[in-house]
Amino acid sequence: MQPQNYKPVLLRRSNSHIPSSREGSSSSLPTAAPGSGGVVDPNNSIPVADDKPRDAIAGSSHKRKQSDIPLDAVIHRSSLQMTLDPVTDEEEADLSTTPSSESSGSGLRGVSSSSVPDFEDIFPEEERSFSLRSIRSPKGLLATSLIVLIVAFVALRPVSTDAEVVAGANSAPQDGTPSVSKEITYGEFHEESVGAPQEHFVNEYNKVRYYDKIDRMKPLLSKGPVQYDDDNGGLHIFEDVCLTNNIDAIRMRPHGTTTPRGLVYFTDEMRDNPKRCVPCSNSDPLEGWDDTHEDEKVVGHKCGMNGLHAMFASSVGDWSDCIMEKDNFHLMAEYKQTQSPTEVTTVHYFLNPTFLLQFDALDTETSLFDMLMTYIPHWDKFFRGGDDFPFDSVISHSLEGCLSHSHHWVCEVLHQIGAFGMAKEIVWEPDDLTLYCYRQLYYNQVGYNRNLDREGHVTRENFGEFREVLFRKFGLPRRRTVKDRKSEAEIERRNGNPVDNSTKIIFLDNKISDQAIWSEMDSLISTARSLEKFQNFKFVTIRNLSDLTVAQQARAFNEADAIIMAHGQHMANAIFAVDGTSFVEVGCKVSSLISNPKFMKLMDGKYRAVEACDEKGGICVDCERISEESNFSMTMEAFEELIDATIATLGSAEG
Repeated sequence: MQPQNYKPVLLRRSNSHIPSSREGSSSSLPTAAPGSGGVVDPNNSIPVADDKPRDAIAGSSHKRKQSDIPLDAVIHRSSLQMTLDPVTDEEEADLSTTPSSESSGSGLRGVSSSSVPDFEDIFPEEERSFSLRSIRSPKGLLATSLIVLIVAFVALRPVSTDAEVVAGANSAPQDGTPSVSKEITYGEFHEESVGAPQEHFVNEYNKVRYYDKIDRMKPLLSKGPVQYDDDNGGLHIFEDVCLTNNIDAIRMRPHGTTTPRGLVYFTDEMRDNPKRCVPCSNSDPLEGWDDTHEDEKVVGHKCGMNGLHAMFASSVGDWSDCIMEKDNFHLMAEYKQTQSPTEVTTVHYFLNPTFLLQFDALDTETSLFDMLMTYIPHWDKFFRGGDDFPFDSVISHSLEGCLSHSHHWVCEVLHQIGAFGMAKEIVWEPDDLTLYCYRQLYYNQVGYNRNLDREGHVTRENFGEFREVLFRKFGLPRRRTVKDRKSEAEIERRNGNPVDNSTKIIFLDNKISDQAIWSEMDSLISTARSLEKFQNFKFVTIRNLSDLTVAQQARAFNEADAIIMAHGQHMANAIFAVDGTSFVEVGCKVSSLISNPKFMKLMDGKYRAVEACDEKGGICVDCERISEESNFSMTMEAFEELIDATIATLGSAEG
C-alpha cells in the first residue's frame, strides 16, 4: 500500500539508471534530473504483493523480536530506580498531558524532572561521611556492585509498549495454537508470521513492477491490436505484451535502420508450435496484423505488422527458452531478426499506458513519412481537438533520450510540438538481460501512410495546423501562406519599415563528411551571380546541413523561395518552408519521398528532380560513376537553364 501523499516520480531529461539489488547501496543512484521529482532507490521501495501469490497460506521470512517485559515494569530513568508498582489511570493521564518540553530528557511516567529529590535531601550533610565509609567497606562495595548490576540490567532491557503487548497477544504462532506467556523463556528468539512469503514480493514504484526472477511474474494473456480511432487508422492498442529490439536491422546493408521491433504476444494457443517465438523476415512490408505473409508457412503463425514483428509464447520463460533453441536461433539470424534481450533474467512491467515511439533515426526524411505522417492526425485530435492524451509514458529504443537531451531532427520536432502532451519518456536500462513489458501499449504503425494514400488521414487542415505550430515554436520569420505574407508585408509598409522583395534561392551541397557530392557547385554559383539577369536574386550557399542545428535548418528553409539541393535526407526540412516554395533535387539517381504530388499539394509546393544525363541532354548532371551515391557535376549551360526554370515556377516575388 502506498502512502496517501504518494506521488509517482516521473523521470525525464535524465540517463537515470535503476540499480538492481546486487548493485549495492543507494549511494550508486544518479542525481535526480531537474523537475523529475527525485530518484527512488528500488532497495528501499515499498514491497507490493504479487497479484496472484502462489501460496497464500505460507508464512513470511520476515522476523521480529518480542520483548516479553511485564507491563507493570516501569523504569524511572532520571533517578535510575526501578519500581514494579502498577501505573494508575491518573498517572497515565498526567503523562499524556505533560508538555514535551517539561519531560525532555526524562523517561518518567507522570513525574516531572523537577520532582526528583536532590542529593542533599537524600543524604543530609551529617550522614554523608557515614554513608561514604559504609560504601568503602567490603560489604558496602559488594552491595553497591549488586545494585549497579540490577539497575544496568533493567535499564538496558527493552520495554514493551501497550500496543506491542496487544499486537503480540493478537498474533497467532505458525502452528495455529494460542500463545502462552508462561512458555516463553527470556533470552529466546521467537519468529512471527507476517503476511505472504517474501519471494512473492516485487518492487513497485513509478507505476513499474520490477521482477528479479521471471518465474515470479504472473501469467499474461495478450489482447489486441485494437484500432484506437475508428475514423483514423494507424494507432493501435495492445494489452499485456513485451517489446524486444531487432539488433540485426542496424547492421543491414546498404542502409541500416533503427525501426524494427519484436512484440511478444502471450497465448496458450501456440504451445505446440516449436517456432512460435520466431518472427517473420523483415525484408517484406507487413501491412496489417491479419494480413498473410509468405513466412507464415515456415513459422506457423501471423507475422504482425510493419515495424512490429510478432512472436508468440505462453510466458516470458517460455519465450526465452524458445528463442535459445538452436534451430530457432539460426532461423532468426537468417531472417535478420535476432532479438535483444535473448536470455531474460529480469522483467520490468509498466503499468501506465505507454506510447511506442518508433522511427528511423538514421534517415529524417523516412521518419517524417513513416512516423509523423501516421501520427499527425491523432496528435491534432489530442492537441488541438481538446482530447486528453490517452497514454502517460513514452518508450523509444530508436534513439536514447529522444524527448529529453537529444538534438536529433525528429526528436526536436516532436519536442517542440508537444507531441505526447505530459507523457514522460521511459529511460533506457543498460542491462541487456531485462525484458520490457506493458499493461497497455499504443503502437503508431510505422509506414501506415508513407505514400499518403489513406484518404482523409492527413489533410490540409491537420497538416497545416502541424506546420503552424512548428513555425511558432521555432520562431520562423516568414508566415506560412502567401496570403499571410502579403498581409504582413503591407503592415510593414504602412509602418514605414523596409520590405525585402528579393527572391532567395538556396543551394545545398549536402556533402558527406569532407567529401563534396556536387562537384564545382561554388564555381557555378559564382559565375551565375555575375550574370546581369540574376542581379535581383540572392544566392545562398550551404555546404552541409548537418553542421547546423535543427532550428538553423528550419530557418534556412523558411527564408528560401526556392531550394536546389543535392539529393539527401535533409529535404525533410521542407515542412519548414513557406507555401509555394520550389524544390529541386539533384543527383545521379533521385528517389525522394517529398516528390510525392500529394505532399506537394499539402503545401502548394513545386518539385523537380534533375538526374544523370542521357542522349537527350537538357538539364542534367554528369556522373563520375552511375550509382545512387555518385558524385556529380553540371555544365554552366545546364546550371543556368536550371535556375531559369526554377525562377519561372515562382512567378512574381511575394512580399
